[in-house]
Parts: sequence; structure tokens; C-alpha cells
Amino acid sequence: MAIELERDAIFKKMRGKSENKMCFDCNAKSPNWASVPYGVLICMDCAATHRSLGVHITFVRSTNLDSWSQDQLRIMHCSGNPRARAFFKQHGWTDVGAAKVDAKYTSRAAEMYRSTLQKEAAAMKAEY
Repeated sequence: MAIELERDAIFKKMRGKSENKMCFDCNAKSPNWASVPYGVLICMDCAATHRSLGVHITFVRSTNLDSWSQDQLRIMHCSGNPRARAFFKQHGWTDVGAAKVDAKYTSRAAEMYRSTLQKEAAAMKAEY
């Protein structure tokens, strides 16, 4: 029960930012799914695309239906669409849309971002 309350609080805070009110990949409104390794909010259509990439690249969870681990919630807390968008833009990924999702999430930039988030989430865990 406590983990669900924490999950709900994190996503409520994330949705307070305008960029988190749109899908990270296609800009659809009101995304209710998340790509956990990247800490971004995505729509149901893009969640299906992420599933097709394989769990070694990305995996998705519903922001309101699925169970979440503490580690997964820490990653979401560390990221969000604005931060991820800035990181990918800094590394040459400015396109929004499903056409380049495969290339974006298998890129060196994606690997670096995943690694950065994992390290930050681990540091948060060590603080508690």
C-alpha cells in the first residue's frame, strides 16, 4: 500500500510539469505509461513500440495500474520528459515521433542516459 502511495505522489509531481503532460516520443496528450530505464512518460501506442524493442533496451509500466519497485520509482524521480529531452537533444536527437524510436533507444546517447539514471538512483538509495 505504501509503495502505491509513493508511486502516485511521484507521478502527480511529474505531471505538474507541462512537458510531462505529453508523450516523450510522439507528443500525444496525457501519457499513462512510462519507459522505466529512461524515466519518461509515454502514451499507450508508444508503450507498444517500446515493448517491441525488448526488455534489454526498455520496458514499460502503467503509471497507475502496475506495481513498481523502489528502484524503478527512484529512476522516475531522477528523470522526467524535460530532462531526457534535453539530454537527447544535446546528443543530436531532436526528432519527435515514432519513426526513429528504434534508432534513438539503441543509440550511444540512450545507453549513456540509462547508465546516468541508474547511478543517480543508486546514490539516492545509498542516502536512505
